[in-house]
Amino acid sequence: MSKGIASRLLGRLMILIVLLVLVAVGVFAYFVQSSKARMPRLEQVDEYRYLNSGWKTSARETYYHTPQGASVPQGAAGAALRYQWFLNLEQPLSQERFADPAFLLRFKFLADPSHPDNLPVGFNRRFSTATGDDVLDISCAACHTGELHYNKDGTRYGLRVDGGQAMHAFTDLARGSFGPTLISALAETWANPLKFNRFADKVLAEGGSKSALHKQLGNTLEAFINIRQNNPLAHLYPTREGFGRTDALGRIANTVFGDHLSDSNLQTSSAPVSYPYLWNMWKFNWVQYNGSVAQPLARNVGEALGVGADIQLVSEEGAPLPADQRFRTSVNIQGLEKIERALQQLPPPQWPEDIFGAVDSAKAAKGKQLFQSHCVECHGPHPSTRARQQAEAPLKAGPDDHWLIEVIGVDHIGTDPTEANSFLSRTYDLSATGITKDEVKALIDPLLQKKLARDMLMRLRELAIDPTLTEEARVAFTSMAQAFPEPDQLAEQGFEPSPNAGIKELLNYFELKPDVELSVDYAAYPQLACDTQCQINALWYDMDYAQEASVRLVDSIDPANITEGLGLNLIDLLLKERYYKDHNLTAEQQSCLEGFGALDLPQQIAGYKPRPLAGVWATPPFLHNGSVPSIYQMLLPASERETRFFVGPRDYDPVHLGYASSQPADGEYDGFWFDTSLTGNHNTGHSFEASSKQWQAYRNDPHANPLPGGVIGPVLSDEDRFALLEYLKVHRDNPVGYRYQGAPTCVAGLQ
Repeated sequence: MSKGIASRLLGRLMILIVLLVLVAVGVFAYFVQSSKARMPRLEQVDEYRYLNSGWKTSARETYYHTPQGASVPQGAAGAALRYQWFLNLEQPLSQERFADPAFLLRFKFLADPSHPDNLPVGFNRRFSTATGDDVLDISCAACHTGELHYNKDGTRYGLRVDGGQAMHAFTDLARGSFGPTLISALAETWANPLKFNRFADKVLAEGGSKSALHKQLGNTLEAFINIRQNNPLAHLYPTREGFGRTDALGRIANTVFGDHLSDSNLQTSSAPVSYPYLWNMWKFNWVQYNGSVAQPLARNVGEALGVGADIQLVSEEGAPLPADQRFRTSVNIQGLEKIERALQQLPPPQWPEDIFGAVDSAKAAKGKQLFQSHCVECHGPHPSTRARQQAEAPLKAGPDDHWLIEVIGVDHIGTDPTEANSFLSRTYDLSATGITKDEVKALIDPLLQKKLARDMLMRLRELAIDPTLTEEARVAFTSMAQAFPEPDQLAEQGFEPSPNAGIKELLNYFELKPDVELSVDYAAYPQLACDTQCQINALWYDMDYAQEASVRLVDSIDPANITEGLGLNLIDLLLKERYYKDHNLTAEQQSCLEGFGALDLPQQIAGYKPRPLAGVWATPPFLHNGSVPSIYQMLLPASERETRFFVGPRDYDPVHLGYASSQPADGEYDGFWFDTSLTGNHNTGHSFEASSKQWQAYRNDPHANPLPGGVIGPVLSDEDRFALLEYLKVHRDNPVGYRYQGAPTCVAGLQ
């Protein structure tokens, strides 16, 4: 080839490269400019007010500023976004700081005047051993802190609801959202030499290599792009989460089983949920919308894993790790304990009468009667018995601090079933970790035996005070309860049940043997108000049935095909076991850290929990999926609720108790249109629509005359609806003057 031809080809190649670069720059510029046009406007606030009156400033700052071990991007470990990078990053196509409060608050994060670097609530730094540097840690406060906005007398108030529901779109990938904008800023900084040099001069002010920084920045950008569950071509989250929601369980499972383990475990999920509010939650015996978790630490660890904490499940090559290296994690167990103790002292928000208007006491009194008739049966609160509290959370002070939460089946409550059903139907393959069925049995069987022993002691204690029994019977059961070995220390006390026979052997130990042949059909056994031997028969039968159910559960768990609830439970148990061994924690320290001695065993029911309602007025929108904009609409027949409403702006409606649901005149991109026709978004159920005839028949005999699925009460008059709204403004779940002092620190100085 002649030199002239080669020169012409090289020239054309250079022109092509220049054109491609120009096209790429043009596409990038269009993306950034169109994204900026879609960013929400800054919601101006003139005066802030904190509504959780009585919460100590020190507790609030602990909640706001304690990292939980997460990283951005999720699970990036060594490629996590460094904290100093975030502070010094520039906005796309601008020299303004990305971390400028006025810019970040446009994404609907919340201002934190006490933050040392003036970042929003929940944006923290933590030291990462994987990077050898401080990284950005997004804590639970970022998603579980709310704010209501209201204009009065020329002042725009920002009413902070600590422990409430956030209104940002953190996991939304639409243009103008936080994630795509952050990735754009990182990409331009990496690709633009001028921008990179400005960035490097600030980050490396105390020395360091620009080339090394550029490589690290590229690794982080690559980690963002390679988050497999966020690949837009995969369409793993077809129902848009939008503002104020995230597909919590779907994302936790895809992060743990997919991003950390295997692409084959990534699954489609269409079940976005609102961020649940947190006050009084430590009292519940079951948490999560579907009532699937009993232990506070398990709940918090799962949340931390879902938002980016790292966990070692397999080697870089995807092979099982050696047993002594598995399941180490960046989850900040001590930090989670501090946050949990701070939240135990968090009171519900109080209605600000000087801003929203005075409460009509006469109307509220009528509303209280209606609440007792129509709401308290499900929403309670329902304090435990002493015996049950000792069985489920033995380290709590007493039954008043242990509330019983019943999960209502989806067929009965009628609300969108997608989240509850998906939790039961999705399965995952954990075999790449090397976990065997024998290891599963060794982990879970002792917990089940401990639970059964606790339940047996609970039954004996309940029988000891049962007023339907004779004095002789109560004395006999009191003696048995007093002689019962400590359920959590059976092995230490010399009682070592053989596999699959623990409760039967305990019954034999007490010589609690039935005097009749027991029916195979559990439901056919008569639960009669009878005396000692009859109650022993019932106790034997119930415990025997529970024992056999436990055996079936353990035998059915296959790490290669495990349900979401059991899979997350198993990972959590293994993670904690590794942490306890690494830190040489005693059994007492472990029980304290886990939360009042609660056992980490899951519950799998296709339903949702009806939680107590103090402060509910401050947590719009409503239902688990945020499909109803106000409490007023919650009291309507479901068919009369809005089927499409705007979500994003935080302007509060104190008449109907919800956010204003109409779109601002020029605010196309200040939020998104919530469409209740989409999968996961349905606003059905929890409906007050029974006719007076239906309701009367139901009240006379609910078993013979059940209400249709999704119907929970009669059609209410508007007068009754507004009376209920008035009462909910002042409804309390705790007695007047109640203040929990908080649990003691479990392990001082633990890192």
